[in-house]
Amino acid sequence: MDTYGSVYKEYFNPSNPMENRLVDDDESGQQHQFIFTIALETNITYILIVTTSSSNPTGAFSIFVSGPDNVDLKTISSPSIIQVQYSLAIQSNYSSELTTNSQTYSRDCRKSNYYYQAIRMHVVETGYYALISNSNMNTFGNIYEHDFNPMNPFDNLLPQDYRSCSYQDFKFIVYLHADTNYILVVTTSSPNITGKFSILTSGPNVITLNAYTAPKKSSYACMTYYPAWMLIMICSSINLMKKLI
Repeated sequence: MDTYGSVYKEYFNPSNPMENRLVDDDESGQQHQFIFTIALETNITYILIVTTSSSNPTGAFSIFVSGPDNVDLKTISSPSIIQVQYSLAIQSNYSSELTTNSQTYSRDCRKSNYYYQAIRMHVVETGYYALISNSNMNTFGNIYEHDFNPMNPFDNLLPQDYRSCSYQDFKFIVYLHADTNYILVVTTSSPNITGKFSILTSGPNVITLNAYTAPKKSSYACMTYYPAWMLIMICSSINLMKKLI
């Protein structure tokens, strides 16, 4: 089939295919295939859109990449990358600060002492909403449905496909349901970081944001995430005890 390719930076908006487009090509390659040369930077999200020169054709295709290093290609369907339209008409803002007095938890069950703030989100109208952080520190955000348990940071976690990040801030474009309890947890990419932050929401209606103290429920979810060196140490200790016995 006659393929057509385009490369976008950060995200792709199907409603505006010219937005963020870096390069496109129809048939510079052999047999009506696209080919282009482009300079890519590290730590930047790029989206390759593969389609056809005319409507309705279908068929198999392959992508070949050559350059100074490997390029990881994977199929995506994230609302944050394939940009979903959301209303900018109604916005709300929440400002706060992470300090050494803030609560801490293990964000990834590997490192501890991440300062965080849990924020309850009250949604009155179902639809797509954008939540964008603004801070001088490298913020990291997660959205939880129903409840957030700092002792089990993976419980009730919404799919992380909803995340799109810049260097220091996070951005969610997420479909939220009215009268459903959501918790936004704002923390940092590295432990022991403090600083001020603000959250801007946009969507079909106002989202009320209020600080929320998450109860630490009895849970040992993170106990299953032992680092490899700890497992080796435990196994070595057990083997040593067997020899002594």
